[in-house]
Amino acid sequence: MRPGPQHRGPMKTTPVFLLVASVLTACAGATKPDVPDTEIQRKVRTDLEQCNASAGSKADLITVAPDGKYSFQVVGRTNADAMLTCMANKRYSGKRVNVDSAGYDHTRRYGGEGEPSR
Repeated sequence: MRPGPQHRGPMKTTPVFLLVASVLTACAGATKPDVPDTEIQRKVRTDLEQCNASAGSKADLITVAPDGKYSFQVVGRTNADAMLTCMANKRYSGKRVNVDSAGYDHTRRYGGEGEPSR
């Protein structure tokens, strides 16, 4: 016999492969909805992403409903205020929402929500 790795029987990679494939499929489905965005939803999402970029790209959990209502979460009150000010400059209503009641203003989690002006 040649020296080398010991043969321990057939490798069982099929369950691992199926688990990884199902996780990737689930993640892909979560990021791309089956229903396309409405026109107003697309515009609000673009404006919100622009405001997020101008505020340092610190927002997460950004959602936009088909009717244009939006929400986001961010760490720090000044970051939330910057996003809401930007959205107000784009003619959206908005208000800051406390998500987390513990911590200091710069470490506390805040949110914002609003909708397009009518």
